[in-house]
Amino acid sequence: MGWFAPQSILLMSLVTLGTLASYARASDQASFEAIGHSYFEQTDSNSSDTEFVHYLMPEDDVQSSLNSVLELPPLPKPPEPKPEEEPAPQPKAEEVEKPEEAKKEEPAEEEDSYGYLEYIPYGQYGHIDYWFGPAKWKNSAELGLNGQTGNTETNSLRVGAKIKREGEGTIFSADIRHLRTSDEEGLTQNNAYVKHKLEWPLKIHERWSVFEKTDIEYDAFKAFDMRLVFNGGVSYKPYKTEATDWTLSVGSGFSQEFGSPQKGIIPEANLGSELTHQITEKQSFQIKFEFYPAFEADQGYRSVTDASYTIALDHGLSLKISAEDRYDSTPNDRKRNDLDYACLLIWQF
Repeated sequence: MGWFAPQSILLMSLVTLGTLASYARASDQASFEAIGHSYFEQTDSNSSDTEFVHYLMPEDDVQSSLNSVLELPPLPKPPEPKPEEEPAPQPKAEEVEKPEEAKKEEPAEEEDSYGYLEYIPYGQYGHIDYWFGPAKWKNSAELGLNGQTGNTETNSLRVGAKIKREGEGTIFSADIRHLRTSDEEGLTQNNAYVKHKLEWPLKIHERWSVFEKTDIEYDAFKAFDMRLVFNGGVSYKPYKTEATDWTLSVGSGFSQEFGSPQKGIIPEANLGSELTHQITEKQSFQIKFEFYPAFEADQGYRSVTDASYTIALDHGLSLKISAEDRYDSTPNDRKRNDLDYACLLIWQF
C-alpha cells in the first residue's frame, strides 16, 4: 500500500481538520477573555498598533452611532397652564344706556373758573377758591326807584346786592343794602347795613352746621350813628326738600352802639328762624325772623322780621315785593318800630 492510498488521504484530512478546530477554539477563547478588559489588561501580545489606534480613536461614523445610542432622549416639558380669562364685567342696570339716551352726546366738562373775576391782579392766590376749593356762586343786584312831583316832591332810592358762595366745606353769604328818601324839606330816610354769615356744615349730620354772623348798621335818624352786632352758634334744618328749606338757629354774642347814649358792649343771645319755599317754577317766598334778647333785663331786646315774595321774569330778571320791620325796645327817645317796604327789580348773575 502506498502513501497516497485513499486511507492515507483520509487520515491526513482528519488530522488537518482537528488542528484547525483546536486553533479556532483557542482564538475564540482568547477573544472572549479580552471582553471587559482595557487594552493594557489584555494578555494577547499579538495586537497591532493599528488595533490600538482604532480602540482609542474610533471612526466618525462609529462615534456618532455610539453617541446616538447612548444619548438619553430629552424629558418632555410639562404643559404650561393656560391663563384664566377674567369674565367680562356685566354692565349695571343703571349704566345700560337706553336707545334715546345713547344718541345724546355727553356735555364737555367745565373747566375750573374764578366766577366773574376772570382776571386776578395777584394771581390765583388772591382768590377765595384757591384757599377754600371750588364752589357755586349765586349773585344778585336789586334796584328800586320811587318819585313824585307836583304839590310835593319826593324821591326814594333803594339799592342792594346779595352774594352767596356754596363750597364743599363752607357756605358764605353777604347782604348789602342802602335806602335813601328825600322830600322838599330834605332827607327823611338814610340808612344802610352790611350783613354777612359764614356756615360750616358738620360731618356728623348734614342738617347741622356751625355759623358766625356779623352785622353793621348805619342810620342817620336813630339815636346811634352805627351799631355792630357779632354772634355765633349752631343751626339745624328740621325740614328740607327740593322746594322747601327751613332753618332754626341759636347762639350768643354781643352788640355795641357808637354815637349813642347807651355805652359799652351788651352781651346778648340770638334766636332765629328762616323759611324758604318754592311755590312754582317762577314764584317763591321767604320769611326770616331774628330775636336778640340781652342777658340783662334792663338792657332790652331787639328783633328783625323780613318777608319777601319773588316772581321770576326773563333774562335773569325778577320782581320782588319785600317788607322789613326792625324793633328796638330801648330806642332812646325814638320810635321803636321801623318798617321798610318796597317793590324791586332784581338781576341775577
